[in-house]
Amino acid sequence: MECSTSTRRGVIIGATVTIVISAVALIIIAVLYALATNVGLMHAVVLDAGSTSTKLNLYEWIDNPFRTNAQVKQIADSRVKPGISSFIDKPFEAYKKLEEPLQTLIANLSVEERKKTPVYLAATAGMRLQLLEDPLGSLDLFDKLRRGLLTSGLLVEVPNERIRLLSGSEEGLFGWISVNNILKLITVDVQVSSDRTVGSLDLGGASTQIAFVPSPIPTTLEKTADMFPLKLFGGQYDVYSHSFLCYGKNEAERRVMGAAIGSSQATVIEHPCLLNGYVSGEMDATKIFSGPCMSGSYANKVFGKEYTKPPQLNKFQFRGTGNLATCKKLISEQFKKDSCTIPPCSFNNVFQPPVVGDFRAYAGFSYVTKYLFPGQSTGISKTLFDKTVMEFCAQPWATIAAKTPVEEQESVAKYCFDGVFVSVLLENYGFTKDEEWKRITFGDKIEGTTVSWALGYMLDQSGFLPSESPPINMPVTLFAGLAALLAALLIAAVVMLVLALCGCIKTGERFE
Repeated sequence: MECSTSTRRGVIIGATVTIVISAVALIIIAVLYALATNVGLMHAVVLDAGSTSTKLNLYEWIDNPFRTNAQVKQIADSRVKPGISSFIDKPFEAYKKLEEPLQTLIANLSVEERKKTPVYLAATAGMRLQLLEDPLGSLDLFDKLRRGLLTSGLLVEVPNERIRLLSGSEEGLFGWISVNNILKLITVDVQVSSDRTVGSLDLGGASTQIAFVPSPIPTTLEKTADMFPLKLFGGQYDVYSHSFLCYGKNEAERRVMGAAIGSSQATVIEHPCLLNGYVSGEMDATKIFSGPCMSGSYANKVFGKEYTKPPQLNKFQFRGTGNLATCKKLISEQFKKDSCTIPPCSFNNVFQPPVVGDFRAYAGFSYVTKYLFPGQSTGISKTLFDKTVMEFCAQPWATIAAKTPVEEQESVAKYCFDGVFVSVLLENYGFTKDEEWKRITFGDKIEGTTVSWALGYMLDQSGFLPSESPPINMPVTLFAGLAALLAALLIAAVVMLVLALCGCIKTGERFE
């Protein structure tokens, strides 16, 4: 039966309107999806101002407007020596030392990109020590660095909240974030449960940090001073983080040097932590005994003992004896275990929950381990570690020197000290059993990425930076569903229109 003219006209109008609306809607969602997926990149520069050097890092991430934290990746880095604390008396020189490496770091960013790239400078233990010695000079140094960075072409925040001193606990916390992000345990796509996270052990030149998620979580007020509630990529974690200033490898080494010197005023002084027969270069006694870790109120507070320069001692040399027992005694004396107000404690009357789970030990922990255990980074028991250190310390320097490149000899000569110090430090952190040691993986890199607090710092900061991408949320599943629905509607309308135009709609009377 032929449909009436009015019916056919209604079908044609309805189909045409449906086609137009569907086509326009398809175009709109396609444009929205293109805008939602074609987001730009954001960049940031982090200057990790350590005690011995400043590491410059350029980071990049996709500018997702609905991010909580971004999946940050390092795309360039460089290192400048010495650290900024060396410029406390000539603060303008600090930025001049950084200026050329900084411009090289950002060379591939356009002028417009640089204007939108925030720069962060966070100083760690070296400047914490300077703050104790010279508070006003330290503040002046930060001010001069900020003034210098204002000329860099990068985005410098005013007031000066992005150029500051990083607390020790923050340094440990951001190191923990870096470890778990690089291991792909806490990312945009994955947030493992707290018991599957990995602890962080960091050993710098002036301080050491430990950070991990304890079990159970401390709840009493006096036990939460070093607990940090952390929200990352939507996951919630309660992290214990503590830093010990003056227990970095360089400062600890100076403390042991002071103990070995004692009151001696000889030109050659025996050192039990150096290999037998090793003779150091000429040492400056004034430099060894300077700083708050060696003498003064802070040294007395932390260690209960200060070391002062013997009056007539100026230039001298150390001669190694490789005496492991005496070496361990001098190192162990630097850790106070005589009191624990809020148990359990690590050392120096600091509350610390028992260590639990897997750990990554990097920076100063990794160098001596890599030398003593080539090709092995995990599964090293305390018994095996101590035995290997003992065997190394017992070797004559001549034997080691014969198989060590000249440029590496000064570092290798200190590995007896390094090995004993790492063992004693980890023991004081609570790693006393072989099985606990076997859960530590040593190494300064994870899957080719150098572990540093700077990455964790930037991951955290990325959640506070405003996005420059349009706030459009169009997941691929939503786009596909809407596109399929509109396409089906469009096809159906086209078919109805063709049939109506041909006058072949058999059931047209039903529409009247």
